[in-house]
Amino acid sequence: MNSSIPRSTFILGLTAFVAAFALSHIKAITRPVIQKQERRKMESALELVLPGYTVGEERSAPAGKGAFTYWTASKAEGDATRKGYAFIAEKAGYGGTIQTMVGVDENGAILNISIIRQSETPGLGARMLEAASRNTFFEVITGNAKSADEEPTPWFQEQFRGINASARIEIVKKGDWNESMREELMRKNAVSAITGATITTKAVKDSIEEGMARLKAALDEHAGHEEANAR
Repeated sequence: MNSSIPRSTFILGLTAFVAAFALSHIKAITRPVIQKQERRKMESALELVLPGYTVGEERSAPAGKGAFTYWTASKAEGDATRKGYAFIAEKAGYGGTIQTMVGVDENGAILNISIIRQSETPGLGARMLEAASRNTFFEVITGNAKSADEEPTPWFQEQFRGINASARIEIVKKGDWNESMREELMRKNAVSAITGATITTKAVKDSIEEGMARLKAALDEHAGHEEANAR
């Protein structure tokens, strides 16, 4: 019996070593694939939040709250060139950190937002990704359903379009947003909360406000450096 203890210990140790060795190699093999998927996801989000803009360089501004990542962009309109910006906003929601890509024009108006990471409760906070399908039952059963790329933007994200990110964004409880609410909520610079998930709504709203403040600070700092280098 005593002799079986070292043997069992050896077997357990060997099993743990082999498992750890295998996992480390699997991680090394899959890392490039995961990184490629993350890049594609980020590129798709940038296209969505900066429609019609040519995205420029990615910049990072270290700060007390951690690194802040943002992008510059431009759009030609006649003889004028419009500037646009995108940044990643993060805030803890009910189930974990919510990461949002936000696009704004040079005046701070939101062009679009895209939720790129979330772990909120299904049926509640996770409804931030919910979009009403435009496919009819007949289109589905006949195989003529529209692709996911043709589906509308989730209503929770769509309502942020046009909101002034430089000002305080209000939250109202009017139920699921629809286009008929746009004018009223735009006047209030407000969005409608997800029913039963005000914490989630507030997390996204707060992250955008904080992200916009950090974007302004980063742009001012960058402009200061350029001015100093030009002297």
